[in-house]
This record gives sequence, structure tokens and C-alpha cells, in this order.
Amino acid sequence: MKTLIFETKEKAAAYGADTVEEILREKPEAVFCLAAGHTSIPFFDELTKRHTDFSRARFIGLDEWAGIGREQEGSCASFLEKHFFSRVKVNREQIRLFDGMAPDPEKECGEMEACLHGWGGMDYLLLGMGMNGHLALNEPGDGFDRKAHPVKLSQTTVRVAPKYFPSGMPPISGGITLGIGTLLQAKKIQLAVFGTHKRGITEQLLKTGEPREDLPASALWLSPAAELLLDRDAAGEDRQTA
Repeated sequence: MKTLIFETKEKAAAYGADTVEEILREKPEAVFCLAAGHTSIPFFDELTKRHTDFSRARFIGLDEWAGIGREQEGSCASFLEKHFFSRVKVNREQIRLFDGMAPDPEKECGEMEACLHGWGGMDYLLLGMGMNGHLALNEPGDGFDRKAHPVKLSQTTVRVAPKYFPSGMPPISGGITLGIGTLLQAKKIQLAVFGTHKRGITEQLLKTGEPREDLPASALWLSPAAELLLDRDAAGEDRQTA
């Protein structure tokens, strides 16, 4: 994994948008997987500003909260709809997201993996990193060879999750996610980490420099296709910018 540091998250997002547009020029029907979270918003804003054409692209879901419908405010699907899909030119028939209300989560996982395989895998993957180092909803201790699977959320994620939902929502305890083994197969991966509140976990990731299952984001040290995009706030003042 290559580390790049930018003065601002907007500059990091511009670099990410350049990457996306280069992929689309070479392969207009490319498969994208985009994290639903506040870290992704600068990327979505930049791509919207550029009027990037995703009309032939395909989109695979990264994760979803268990027991939450796609229309529910705070779901990963509704987040992507609000901040990305509704703002760009995209073919809705080429979007396959997880269903958090699926009666058989294991079957839903199998169908997601089958869809991804049928599409030829991910060409571009945008990730954020949780406060405990999780990737998507792969929590500390999850194996790095896992495919899509249901998960029990860590206490850290349970504590953070309410920020996405209206007040009064019952606690979220589970989810469904692409596994790290699947994520590592992406042809291009960009892990974006922004803000001073992420500096501590960023330091852990950079100091580790090798894969450790107690720090899921460290799995990306295994991928030569991965880039870590940091803003100055997350990286600290003592590191040089890209």
C-alpha cells in the first residue's frame, strides 16, 4: 500500500476523482464499490462537480446495517442515493446493493459474490477506516480471507453508528459486508482517512506496516493496488505531503 498525504481532504478527493476518470476512460463499464460514509462525501462532491459520466458503469454494494431497509434514513443505500447516485448520470439497473432486510443474510451474501464474479470483479474500491480500524463492517479479528458475510458489530461501531440515523432509532447490532478477502481482489483500492479524530488509528496503521487481524485496515498492506490517502489533519504535521 502506497501512502499519499494531501494538505486538505478536497485535494485528496481531486486525486481520487482523477483515478476514477482514468478508469472510466479505459473501461466505461467499470465496476465501482464506494463506501457510504462521511469520508466519501468530498469524493462524491468532486465527481459531481466534474459531471463525471457513470452511465455505463456498474456499482456493487460494500456493506449495510442489518435490519435496516434501503429507504430508511441512515442506511448505506440511502446515504449513497442522497450523496452520490441522485447527483450523477448513472444507470439504476446496474446498481446492486446489499439488502439489510434480507430474510436469509447468508443467501444475500452468496448472491452478492455471484453478482460481483459475473461482473468480473471490482475495478475501483473506495474505503474509509473506522475508529477501530475496521474496513467496511469487517471488525477486528475478522479473517483476511473472508468473502461477503453477516457480522456482529463491535462496541466501537455500535457507539458510532447512531450518527447516521434519526434520533430515537434502536441500537444497531449487526450488519452485512463484503469480506476482506473480496476487498483485496479489487484492481484499484483507495483508503481515505481524514480528520484529527482519525490521527490515532492512522498512526497505528502506519506504524504497523504489516497485516494484523486486530487492525483490519492493515490488510491493505498486502495489496500493491492499494493507496492510503490522508489529509494533513489525519497524517499529522511531521509528514510530507504528496
